[in-house]
Amino acid sequence: MSPLFRLVTLTAINHLCFASVRLGVSLYAVHLHASLATVGILMGIFGLLSAITSVSAGRWIDRVGPRTPMLVASASMVAGAGLAFVWRDIAALYVVSAVVGTLFNVYFIAYQPLVGQYGKPEDRVRNFGIASVGISISSFIAPLLTGFSIDHLGHPETFLLVAMLPLIPLFVIGVGKLPFPREHKRHERVAGAPNEGGVWRLLRDQDLRRIYSVSLLSNITWNLFSFIIPLYCIEIGLSASSIGLVVGCYALASITSRALIAPLSRYFTPWQTLIMSGCIAGLCFAGFALVHSFMALAVLSFCLGLGLGMATPTAQALLYESAPSNRIGGVMGLRILMGNSVQTVVPLLSGAIGAALGMSPIFWTLAATQIASTYAIRKLWRRQRTRTNTQP
Repeated sequence: MSPLFRLVTLTAINHLCFASVRLGVSLYAVHLHASLATVGILMGIFGLLSAITSVSAGRWIDRVGPRTPMLVASASMVAGAGLAFVWRDIAALYVVSAVVGTLFNVYFIAYQPLVGQYGKPEDRVRNFGIASVGISISSFIAPLLTGFSIDHLGHPETFLLVAMLPLIPLFVIGVGKLPFPREHKRHERVAGAPNEGGVWRLLRDQDLRRIYSVSLLSNITWNLFSFIIPLYCIEIGLSASSIGLVVGCYALASITSRALIAPLSRYFTPWQTLIMSGCIAGLCFAGFALVHSFMALAVLSFCLGLGLGMATPTAQALLYESAPSNRIGGVMGLRILMGNSVQTVVPLLSGAIGAALGMSPIFWTLAATQIASTYAIRKLWRRQRTRTNTQP
């Protein structure tokens, strides 16, 4: 196995643990009779410390290299997920959410630069494509593994099972079976260059602000889906296995849509792809508010995955194209920071709304927001096209 495939496989295993724990925490909390607001807080904790510590984690990785942080993160994920097996109480889930959510983020920050360092510069697009498919595959397996394990083993035993997964990356990296390429020499920063002043100054660029809004909307929608759908399925009486299949349909569709992005790009612009994504997502969320059967939910989840699966990589490509040439790292880093912040706030708000009003208002709000976003994206696309046509 090449170093790249080895890295992607190990990362997919750790992401499988992270995604399984995230779903397992919400289902276990409901099993322990927690309110929707409490579940929202638990889901928010997954992103809270990640958002706070992302910059510090990045500096640590720059200072010591990726190997030690990846080892520490993998070991901590074993301990964090295993805690729910030893300490079977709602209080333990707060610690599990904080440890697993934060430490997987550390691992992911260390992993991303390695993807681009393997092979030649012209291999980077292919490398990141392979990496995104690896994450999508683990996102598909995680709900199936979690749902069927809960039904056949129980909640605590499921946490013990997924806690064993990071032992594989811990062993492979620990014994030196994953080669780490030498870091490329960095260019010295020139005083007074445009990259002075911190990443938040990037938001002064109007085009970047709008594309960030599109990217955040995609992130918000994914977070709400992963939070609301399991709770909605419990509300209508589905088993954990059925919930896993419904969420798995979404992940499977995401893999499919990401595999189709390259051929679609030959016929549609990124803006047209985002408009299609918003229309599909809006119709699917309206459908969620109207159906109560397993099969209908599975079909809608698959269709939603087809739509939203196109949005995230397309928005990333637009950000890359719109970023100043010497600020690409800052632009992508700011996107991760904002995404982690959204992952914290959105479950808290939706949990409170769901507890007070039920799930239907959330579905209708999401449907309206997605449809409205397509109008905003269309205006931005037309503005960009007009600007391009008027340039000499």
